[in-house]
Amino acid sequence: MRNLPNLQHVNVKFFLEDAEAIDLKKAIHVFHSWIQEQKLDDLLIDVADYRHVPSGPGVILIGHNAQYSFDNTEGQLGVLYNQKTPMETSGADLIASSLRAALHICHLLMKEEAFQGKIKFAKNKLQFVVNDRLLAPNNEETYKRLQLQFADALTKVFGQKSYQFSRDSDPRKRLTIVVEVPQGFEV
Repeated sequence: MRNLPNLQHVNVKFFLEDAEAIDLKKAIHVFHSWIQEQKLDDLLIDVADYRHVPSGPGVILIGHNAQYSFDNTEGQLGVLYNQKTPMETSGADLIASSLRAALHICHLLMKEEAFQGKIKFAKNKLQFVVNDRLLAPNNEETYKRLQLQFADALTKVFGQKSYQFSRDSDPRKRLTIVVEVPQGFEV
């Protein structure tokens, strides 16, 4: 198995239990307030509204280093963290860093008045997308190689648990790894 170059663009998505409980129009207001308050350790730039796109990107808060969104890709609403700029780390540390950043966004959203008591995350499933088809083509070799790094990152963040990985093997799609955690985890 060949060595993979250092990955940089790892997306993390935490799925919502009840998509109907969330009014995405309120997300626009919340994200605009985050820009005004510069609520994150990132230069927050703009909000993009893609609610009109069925099973699409939803509502996106665009930052200099990352994008944060209520993503509805494939009809599964969740909170997505998309790291855009290179980080000083790679491998399992990069994945763990992205995972922690996604959890931070989830925590901030749960504290927002607009979503209090409404936003509940699935406790047994999350998704990683490697947003780089050149460095990480969606094939079995890459999947097996990265599976170890994802397991290591998950253990760093959630502790020792049993993780089950699966992927859509369509080579035309980005490498997308769905992680199921039978024991569950807390967002």
